[in-house]
Amino acid sequence: DDEDFLTVCIGEMFLEFVNMLPAFQTYCIHQSTSINMLNTLEKEKELLRIFLDVSQNDNTALRRMNLRSFLMAPLQRVTKYPLLLCRISNSTPEYHPDHCRLREAKSRVESHLEHINMKTKQEGAPPWSLRSFRRDSRRNREVVNIEMREIAIKAVGWPREDTRFPMEGALQSSQPSDGQWAKKGSRSLKFQTLHVLLMVNVGREAEPGQEGMAGEHGWELPPVRDAALVLIRDKSGGKFALFRRPIHLSNCVVSSDPDCDDTFELLDIRKEAFVFRDTDKHRTCHWFRLIKRYSRDLGSWRKRRNALPNIMINATYSRP
Repeated sequence: DDEDFLTVCIGEMFLEFVNMLPAFQTYCIHQSTSINMLNTLEKEKELLRIFLDVSQNDNTALRRMNLRSFLMAPLQRVTKYPLLLCRISNSTPEYHPDHCRLREAKSRVESHLEHINMKTKQEGAPPWSLRSFRRDSRRNREVVNIEMREIAIKAVGWPREDTRFPMEGALQSSQPSDGQWAKKGSRSLKFQTLHVLLMVNVGREAEPGQEGMAGEHGWELPPVRDAALVLIRDKSGGKFALFRRPIHLSNCVVSSDPDCDDTFELLDIRKEAFVFRDTDKHRTCHWFRLIKRYSRDLGSWRKRRNALPNIMINATYSRP
C-alpha cells in the first residue's frame, strides 16, 4: 500500500544509527593495503589465483565479479549515502516530519566521511576515491565531535550500537577545594575549558516506570541503562586526550545554588566534585537539567531526596 510509505522516516533511522558509521573507518583506511596484499598473494600462490578465476567465471552468485570488486563494495556503498539522502530529502515535502531529519542525517553522514578522509591521511595510507564535500565551520565542528565521540566510546567501553550522545560541547570546569565555594561565589573559582560529552547506554526495553527524555535536538531518547560524562582536553597538533576517567552519573548527585545560578555542581560520591558552566546561561540550565535527570533516575536510592547532595538545600528550588 502506497499510504504506508508516507510514514517511513529514513532520516530518523539514519540519525539513530549514524554513530555506527565509524565501523567503515578501519575498512576504508586499510582498503588499499588489502588490494596490494591480494595482488601479492595471487602472484605467490597459483592455486589461489586459479580458485579466484574459476569462482569468478563459474559461480553464478558472484555475477562474474572478481574479489577486488567485492572489496570496493562497502566503500562505494557508504559514499553513496549522502546522494541518496539528498534525493529523498528533495522528494519529501517540507511539512513531512522527517524532512528536517533527512537534511541533518545527510550532513552527519558527510561529516563522518570527512572524518574517514582525515584519518586516512593521518595513517599515511594512499588516498582513495571519495567525493569531496563542501567544508564549512559547522561541518568541521562535526568532524571534531566525531573524533571525540570515538575517544569517549573507547573510554567507557559500551557497545557502539547502544550508545547515544544527548548533549556535547565546551564547558568551563573547576574543582573546588572545599564545599563552601558557593558562599564566595563562582568568581572565586579557577575555570578551564573542556570538551564535555554526555553519553547514555540505551536500554533495549524500558523498565517499569522508566521514561525516555528529549536530547539536545529535541528528539526523544529511549530509556537508558547507564549514563556518563566524558571530559576531554585539547592537546597540541589538534589532538585530544581524556582529562580524567569517565564520570558515571549513577554515582553522582547534581545540585545548583540560587546564589550561583550560572553554575551547577556535580559530586562524584566516590571521588571529587566539579563545578560546570557554559558561556551561555540557557545552555548551562539545559546541561543541568539533563545531567540531573540521569543522575536521579539511575540511582534508586536518590529518589528519596531528589538527587540533592545536601538535605539542608531547599528541594523546591528549581532553575527557570
